[in-house]
Order: sequence, then structure tokens, then C-alpha cells
Amino acid sequence: MTSLPNLLISFAVIGAILTFLTRTQAKNLFMSFLQYFCGVWFVFSGLVKAVDPIGTAYKMEDYFVQFESTFAGLNNFWNGLAPLFPALSEQSTGFSIFMVTLEIVLGAMLMLGWKNKLTAWLFFLIVVFFTLLTGFTYLTGFVPSEANFFDFAKWGPYVKTQMRVTDCGCFGDFIKLDPRISFFKDVALMVPAILFLLRSKWMHELFTPKNGWAVGLTTVATLAFCIQNTYLNLPVVDFRPFKIGNNIREMKETEAEARSNVQVIGWVLENTNTGEVVTFMEPDPEKITYYKTYPKDQGWKVKDQIKTDPFIERDGQKIPVTETKVSDFAIEDAENNEVGEELLNEEGYSLMIVAYHLEGEMQKKSYTVRDTLWITDTLQVTPDSIQINRTVGEILTKNLEKEVFVPEPNYLSLFKNQVNPIAKAASDAKWKVYAVTTIADGEKGLEVKEQIEADYPFYRGDEKLLKTIIRANPGLVILKNGTVVGMHHHRHIPSADHFMARYK
Repeated sequence: MTSLPNLLISFAVIGAILTFLTRTQAKNLFMSFLQYFCGVWFVFSGLVKAVDPIGTAYKMEDYFVQFESTFAGLNNFWNGLAPLFPALSEQSTGFSIFMVTLEIVLGAMLMLGWKNKLTAWLFFLIVVFFTLLTGFTYLTGFVPSEANFFDFAKWGPYVKTQMRVTDCGCFGDFIKLDPRISFFKDVALMVPAILFLLRSKWMHELFTPKNGWAVGLTTVATLAFCIQNTYLNLPVVDFRPFKIGNNIREMKETEAEARSNVQVIGWVLENTNTGEVVTFMEPDPEKITYYKTYPKDQGWKVKDQIKTDPFIERDGQKIPVTETKVSDFAIEDAENNEVGEELLNEEGYSLMIVAYHLEGEMQKKSYTVRDTLWITDTLQVTPDSIQINRTVGEILTKNLEKEVFVPEPNYLSLFKNQVNPIAKAASDAKWKVYAVTTIADGEKGLEVKEQIEADYPFYRGDEKLLKTIIRANPGLVILKNGTVVGMHHHRHIPSADHFMARYK
């Protein structure tokens, strides 16, 4: 099982081997080892993100959202920074590619020893940047959800569920690190970063005349690789829980079982009279005894629970289970009925058309309605009734406007000419066929369904869930008895005949 200690040992072993092989060119063996160790670390960390830069972009969006709300909640001049983050969020994909490329190239620069003073400064600045991100992630665990990060007086005991961003994404989806570990990891990286700054003259320089070409080629190759895995195709390596071969039905059942086994082992308590916050660990997780020490009549109330990690029991052993986005697989129909379980339990093949962002814009559309003007005459009045005769006096026409969603022509054409033929062929073969848009795009989805003349239903799901399932908009996901057996980026949708021949 991959873990951070195993990775660090691997980096250290590779660094030691490279140091030994190039010892004759080293000015200081320890400094050379640090160059190789940190360089291999950065190259590896960048590569596991370069296979899926969109994932890093989504993580940056999470940070930008939290930074916006944090700075907007300040009552000083710093709140002027808040509008900056939505603008950065719109450029998150480009920012992601830039950061991933910088990380890999910087790793290569460290190992080669190219322009050591520049490399030392770049390494220091990027480590500071990473430390700020992971520090924010971890330290928000001390900040109650209703408090601002900079309101230090309201900080209390660490509660994992209070964190504004659940993980830093340091190694993409390859490995999820606990935020505290991520923070201390980056703090530790500050040691070599400062050493490089103070002793850049001790850093080795390999193949000096050719280093510039090597760094340039690394930059171009990394950019091309990132663009390929972002705009042109699906990630070349998939670390996500919905990857081909995973049985989503079984994974969801396992994670649900693990979640049901979670035990409350402690409490975070707050005194409403004094504002004091304490942590109480239960001596016996099967019992609730905190109220004996911190009674309600003295102002104590439960602020949060401290729980064990999810696990399942097999052969008398507790096996930890990491929760993934599979646990959040929830789909609803136009009437807000939950249909996710039904879709996963579908026997045979299913075709899921994921569209996590309907591309187009709202436009005003004019339409004409008729308005009839009636003339009413009273013909006869009796003690028991009134006889009224209505005749058409005049028929008027009114020009009204309403806002409708108009898909972009290319997006509309993509559905009509490529997705729909496959959907029809799959439906004729008795597959379950459906499209899923985001909850926010629910109403637009119904309009798009009509405009593209789709015979399949449009469902709705969480935006993050859909973006995790497939990195394409739209994208095709093929399931068989709950197992993902295929995926297609919208740039590489085969013909209906080739598609059906592939999935027999």
C-alpha cells in the first residue's frame, strides 16, 4: 500500500544512488543528496498531477472559494482581495498547468544544478506557497465553522470536520494525505529550501553547457503532456474511484458499511456562559458520559463529535476504508426522486452521458400570444338566475419575452450528431441510457433535452461528483452490472457501429 513514508524512502534511495553515481561532480555530498531528493520528489509529485491537471484545477477552485469568503469576512482593507479569487477560479485550469509544469521543471533544475541561485529562489518560493495552502487546510480544523480564519480569539480544539478544504491535493488523486501530515511535510521542506538559498554555491552543476536545452525540453514536454491530459483526451493514468474496472455498486456498499461502523470516541464541548471550549474523550465508546463532567445545566453543549475512521470487519479484523466520491453517488430525476441506487443496480449495460456544464447562454426570446377581448351582455334577470351572453369583441396580439437557454452551436451539434446516434443504438440494444447534468443546470437540462431531440431522460447530480466521474464535458461512461467498463472523451467519440461492436 502506497504511503508517504514509503514514498520518502523511495525518494531517498534514488537520491542516494544518484549522489553516488555523480559524486565526482559534487561540491558537497550532502547538498547533492538534498538536490536529488527534493528534485525526485518534485518531479514525481508533478507527474502524478500532470496525468490529470483538471483534478488540480478543481482543488484550486476549492481553495479560491474559501479564500474569497475568508477575505470578504474581514473588516479591514484586506477584504479588497476577495474579488481577486473568483477571477483566479475562472483561470484555474491554466493556473493548474502552470503550477504542475513549474513543479516538474523545478525538480529537473534541482537535479541538473542549472542556474542554482535562480533554482534556489524558485524552490523556496514554491515551498512557501505550498506551506501556506497546506497550513490553511490544516489550521482551519481549529476554526469553528461560523468563525473567520483570522479571528484567532475564536479558535478552539482541532476538529477534522471543520476544515474548509479536506485535502491539499499534493499528490493529486494518487494518494490522499491527512492535512496535518501535508502541512508538516511542507514545513520540513523549508529546511532544504533555506539551505539552498544560503549555500547555493555548494550545489552541484551537471553537464553545464547542455542544461539549458534539457530544462527547455522538459518544459515543452511537460506542457504538451498536460494539455493532452486536459483538453484533448482523458487522463492517461486514472487514479480516481470511478476508473475503468472499478465496481461502483460494490464500492458504494462497502463504504456505506464502513461508515455505519464509525464510533463516536469523544466530544468537543462549548460552554455557552463562558465561551470555553474543551475536548472530552469517552473512556468507553459504547457509552455517553460527557454530561457527568460537563452538565447541560452549567451551560455545556456539544459543539462537535470526534469519530473513528470508517472501517469494515472481516475475519475478526478491522480493515480501514477510505471514503471516496463513490459514497456521494446520488442522482435524482426531474421530480427530485433519488434514482442513483436504481441506476447502479441496473443489470447489463448502461450508458451514462455526463454533462457537468451545459455550454451556452441565456437569451431573451420573443413570442406572440393572443388575447381575446370579450363583450358581456345581460339578457335576462330573474329572482333565481342571471342569463349572460358573451361575444368576442376583439382579438388582440401581444409580444412577450422570456429567457431561454441556448446551447452553443458546436455543443448542440456534438449531441445531435455524435452522442444521440450512440444513445439510440444502445437503447435499441436494451441498454439503460440517460444523461446527467448538475443540479444547478437542471432546468437548462430539460431545455437542452428538447433542443437536441433526446429520447433518453436527463437526471441531475452534484457538480463535484460528475467532475470526478469523468474529465470530459460531455463524456460517455459505460457500466456493466455496476462496473465501469469504458469511457469516452467528447473529442474521441466513435461511430455508433464501432461503439456497439466494442461493447458486446
